[in-house]
Amino acid sequence: MPPVAASRALAYGRLLRLSLAPSALADIAAGCVLGVGIWPSGAAPFVLMLGSACVYHGGMALNDWADRAEDAQTRPGRPIPSGAIAPTSALGLALALLVLGTLLASLASPRCALVLGAVALCAALYDLAGRGPWRGPLLLGLCRAGNLGAGLALASTVTPWRPLLWLAPCAYGGYVFFVSRVARLEDVEPERVDSRPARWVMAAVLALLALGALAAYFADLALEVQPRTSYLRSLGAPLALAIAGATGLFQFVWKHADSVCSPADIQRVAGMALRRLLVCSATIACGAGTLDGTLVALAILLGYPLAFALRRVFPPT
Repeated sequence: MPPVAASRALAYGRLLRLSLAPSALADIAAGCVLGVGIWPSGAAPFVLMLGSACVYHGGMALNDWADRAEDAQTRPGRPIPSGAIAPTSALGLALALLVLGTLLASLASPRCALVLGAVALCAALYDLAGRGPWRGPLLLGLCRAGNLGAGLALASTVTPWRPLLWLAPCAYGGYVFFVSRVARLEDVEPERVDSRPARWVMAAVLALLALGALAAYFADLALEVQPRTSYLRSLGAPLALAIAGATGLFQFVWKHADSVCSPADIQRVAGMALRRLLVCSATIACGAGTLDGTLVALAILLGYPLAFALRRVFPPT
């Protein structure tokens, strides 16, 4: 590839935050396998995953376009303020991806298009008018809950719908909401850094553990087992993943419960919590209580080394 073309491709990859792709794909995969119990046949889940990626990265591009003036002051190396990508090009790409993602979801199922279309709307609202201390985290939580919900919506076209499964997006969205409240203390509310973010981190810990408990419950229902050994086995994987993910966050709470946190502390714990998103998705996949669910969970966890490798080329921030 010629140097100019390579440089341009790199700029667009940074604009779209391609290192975050595994997380967007994982939500759809987890929702599909949780709702069906096995991996759905055909191309529909892969088409929906592609649609989710389009919406997710379209939202990232729109975010950079909306922040272009601020980034010119604080992050001049970003693709738009550096001049690598024109603002009109970034805006056009963002809107095209948001629309394309919804159209791709319609190929999987009309109900998937409704859910993913709502996610695209929430993402656009966040980028353009949703940066408030409560509105912003709420919109981000709805985006993540809806992304998982799109996978569940596809599952409902394959197997009888179980309304109880919607508790999983609620717990997942709650986790993202609390993590977003932590992250907001660093950039949007710097004057409130001394408000001790440990309470929001603890809320995220509880949401993650609740997600693990829900997944264990779903797994137990799916297995329809009576012997205690099988019951413990059905509980094991989701709870183990949730506890493993919550441990580091709880250590932060234990250490900083009564102390003032610096912006660096907040940045560190927010990054730690965001990296747990793949753990959340893997936990949900284990809730299927089947071999397919376990395999999907393992595939999701393999997204960690992929995301780490991509971060070196396409930083997530």
